[in-house]
Amino acid sequence: MRIKLSKSIGVVLLLVILAAGLLLYGLQKNDKNLPADLRPKHGPIENKQVKITGTVVKYGSNHEGDIDKILIASGEKEVWLHFPPHMARLVKSVAVINEPVDALADQKGPPHGPHQENLFELKSIVNSKVETKVDLTQIHAPIPREGFKIEIQGIPSLNTNENTLILAGRVVKLPPHMAHQLFPLINQAKTIMVKGYMRDSTDGFLSDSGLPVVRPVSIKIDSVIYRIR
Repeated sequence: MRIKLSKSIGVVLLLVILAAGLLLYGLQKNDKNLPADLRPKHGPIENKQVKITGTVVKYGSNHEGDIDKILIASGEKEVWLHFPPHMARLVKSVAVINEPVDALADQKGPPHGPHQENLFELKSIVNSKVETKVDLTQIHAPIPREGFKIEIQGIPSLNTNENTLILAGRVVKLPPHMAHQLFPLINQAKTIMVKGYMRDSTDGFLSDSGLPVVRPVSIKIDSVIYRIR
């Protein structure tokens, strides 16, 4: 009875091993049919640190309008170097547009493809002209907070492409669905009032417009109040 039971277990184990082998073979075969850049990556990918010497061309921003990247012209190429948006003020104080810089960055992948601006993470940058430097590895992220409570009013200027309006020298960004609903009303309003929270400028963030950013809680268009959700 024990011999028959052992043989049965052995057969079951053999069938399991064969099934696993066939499944693995199928997965590997499917991987080979994919383009090289879409194949699954097996094992950890190590970042490679590179030195980039060139001239500052311009700064770029994320979808929130916060500056979070810098474009360097190095030889015949231009390279985007990304950094956390709370470091924008320090980076801009050192890396001035049209001035030479030496930068260290982590290269997180091959420098090609549609998202190559996301492949280099800035670690430090030196202004070669005046010898000023910022080491981003020594800067800690600010503690999250709401900001300063604020109430502003006036006649706004709208940017429909970015879902933003400029009011009383400040940038107010609305969620897309609210911008779609309110911008036609704001265009016809005599005056509006925004209540919300203005970000603390000491946190290091900079908007691409250079103006303070307000996160709205409500907007009063003429005599009607709309809650921002």
